[in-house]
Amino acid sequence: MKTIVLATDFSKSAKPASDFALQLATLLKARLVLLNVYHHPLRIPALQAVFTPMEEKNKVSARRKLYRLRDKMQTAAGGRLTISVKAREGATLETINAVVKEEKADLLVMGTAGANSPGARYFGSQATEMILHTLVPLLLVPPAAHFVPFKNIVVAIDFGKPVDALALDGVLRFATRFDAFLNILGVSDKPADPAIQQAAEAVRDLLRHRPHTVTVVGGDDLTRTILEFTQENRADLVMMLPKSHNRFLFSILESNTQQMARQSDVPVLAIV
Repeated sequence: MKTIVLATDFSKSAKPASDFALQLATLLKARLVLLNVYHHPLRIPALQAVFTPMEEKNKVSARRKLYRLRDKMQTAAGGRLTISVKAREGATLETINAVVKEEKADLLVMGTAGANSPGARYFGSQATEMILHTLVPLLLVPPAAHFVPFKNIVVAIDFGKPVDALALDGVLRFATRFDAFLNILGVSDKPADPAIQQAAEAVRDLLRHRPHTVTVVGGDDLTRTILEFTQENRADLVMMLPKSHNRFLFSILESNTQQMARQSDVPVLAIV
């Protein structure tokens, strides 16, 4: 892992994500890119001249805050990290992906309640929406999280569908970097189904060189079951393998990964 991008809006709830990005970059000796996406107040050509000063003000403010954050991080890291800053104007999700591409990032870090709105925790944030668009693994950090090296990881897998081999390889590589134990969890309404058990055995075989357990349980509330399993196993990270779904359905229904990111007290890593 060579490059980590931290997308931040400087809100109080975004601070834990900054701490995680700093600690991960230090542990992995990775380059850290601090990104803030700001918005032009109004995109009407006839009024551009009127609002250009405001856009410039937003840009200057974003850079000032980024430099301040960078200096704090450099001090905390003893000057041993390479940290760059980027202030970009544009649509948030598209702009984040553009920077991820430019920087050839290996990991994107965001806070799960980064919006300033008091209702962000309930109604969602740009961070959880990013799950549907991210190009690289996305680490979502809840506002109450405190960094600890990832040593005990819960991985939620849908054994009722073909397991994405590439995504599972990403899980394995991530766990190997941190020498972490993997708790594989499958939730099914038919946990004793031979096909489910066969899929679980296949995953067990693929992970045979990494310390792990494989558990299949019954349940119709996936998010609650994963959260309870995470607490019981005292995990410090939940890994999800988001599925691509119909975009229209996503306009009215959340993905399981989004629900987990909103409700979990520990970070959630979406592997793509």
